Amino acid sequence: MHQPAGARSQRCGIHLDDGPEAQATPLPAAYKIAIWGDSLTSARNFIDAALKTGAIEKTTPSFIQAGIKLPGLSLPLKQSCASAGWKTAYAYKEKGATPAFSEGMLSMESSTPGDVIHMDFRSPQPDTRVTQLDIQYDKAAPDGSLLLGVAVDGGAEQLIPLSRTDAGVLRILPEAPMAAITLRLVSGQIKLHGFRPRYQHAAKVVLDTFSVPGAQLRGWTYVDERLTQAAPAYDLILVQYGTNEGASPSFDAAAYAASLRTNLARLRHFQPRARCILIGPPDRGVAAGPGVPPQKFSVIHRQIAVAQRQVGAAFGCGFWDWQGETGGPGTAVRWMRSTPPLMQPDLTHMTARGYELSGRLFGRSFPFKIPQR
Repeated sequence: MHQPAGARSQRCGIHLDDGPEAQATPLPAAYKIAIWGDSLTSARNFIDAALKTGAIEKTTPSFIQAGIKLPGLSLPLKQSCASAGWKTAYAYKEKGATPAFSEGMLSMESSTPGDVIHMDFRSPQPDTRVTQLDIQYDKAAPDGSLLLGVAVDGGAEQLIPLSRTDAGVLRILPEAPMAAITLRLVSGQIKLHGFRPRYQHAAKVVLDTFSVPGAQLRGWTYVDERLTQAAPAYDLILVQYGTNEGASPSFDAAAYAASLRTNLARLRHFQPRARCILIGPPDRGVAAGPGVPPQKFSVIHRQIAVAQRQVGAAFGCGFWDWQGETGGPGTAVRWMRSTPPLMQPDLTHMTARGYELSGRLFGRSFPFKIPQR
């Protein structure tokens, strides 16, 4: 794994604490936005276009998901990579388990000695640097052996023993603001829940993107309060789900509304005061399949939109009708046939232009009003 250009030898100071107090450092005053959803917002096209309608060009995150190996996930990093032994777990795929995820909805686990994660923080600008990084982790066995190697900016690796704690936060405090970090599992087993960076020059707007390809709102059932104690009280939360729920062969509108109510209540438990906007699913066509009604998913998405508008209102959430605001049923086919295309041939996912157009429409419907602080 190559080191970043211009890397210099640098030691790092390390603070380790397995209690929630280690996560309680307040963020600088900023307007804080979070978005949860599926593949339609897991890339940045939609949200970046929406922010630009409010003249917001620069953001920095307060949390980076443990999804470094996940295709289709656009992390707020210049570059990242993970070796083959790391396994990704998804909150929305859990069944019957106790809550075990952070607000990032993903975790990465390895027991393979030598497994490496590399993260380059030089985004959105080449001079972006991090002054502190909290690595949120768990151990499978409280008394088990765990040894990590940490190298900052290509410098000498420092070995960090974590055998005497069952879980917690590994705090990296570099002697100078860092551009990149490499983590190596020397021995033991570790589960990573995410990374909380502090930037040398933080933007006035925090944007945390927690969308995961394939995700459903049911993932909130498995968010662990213990792992979210450092999460900020967001000013605005955007909740974009519905396409994957609507793809179920046994979709039932009443059952969907009940599940929406349960999981939206769970989300609101964690973020009770934030301004909340539900983003309904866009139009979807039927790409193939004899005997399948061409409007099958258009009708289901309309039912989902009705439920989101009604249930969301009960939890103080606004609603944006993505399907309706972009042309209603049949939009997917029209957008695929447009020049240039706005929809991909699967009639489910948009092109970059389609997401950008949708983001601009959303930003005009719900203008970003960032107060002076």
